[in-house]
Amino acid sequence: MTIVLAATLPALASAKEPLYVAPELEVAPDVKISEGFSDCPFRKTFGEMLKLALHKENGAIAPGKVPTPAGRSLHVRLVGMSLSGNGFLGHDAQLRFEGALYQDGNKVAAFTDNVRFQTDAMVTACAQLRSNLDAEAIQIAKWARKPVDGQELKRWGE
Repeated sequence: MTIVLAATLPALASAKEPLYVAPELEVAPDVKISEGFSDCPFRKTFGEMLKLALHKENGAIAPGKVPTPAGRSLHVRLVGMSLSGNGFLGHDAQLRFEGALYQDGNKVAAFTDNVRFQTDAMVTACAQLRSNLDAEAIQIAKWARKPVDGQELKRWGE
């Protein structure tokens, strides 16, 4: 499989060509976002952290509409979200992501991720969600450095 990836994705390792990413996290239309998050800037902070993590892992980053018809682009969507708990007992978050790496408008690799985060008490739901999304952005950037098509992202020894 390494030979196929090396043959299929040679331009993806190039830091000379920018990787286009959306400025904010895209949320699938059927994902219900609680009214409690109406003032929470989690979409924007995810976009900022993803750009920072991608820059560290992959080099040049450019904001833009993704996928782009020319060049490299990374498209990430939140496709599932379940939050429960409160600031006294703690929060439980389950998030599902889909993403794809494109070269000249053609999908060359995709990933999925199902993550669950639990927190202790005395943290706002917005702060916890933003922290969880920061961690997810770092994992996605690591995947983009060495993409494997169809991979489910794993972390922490899973």
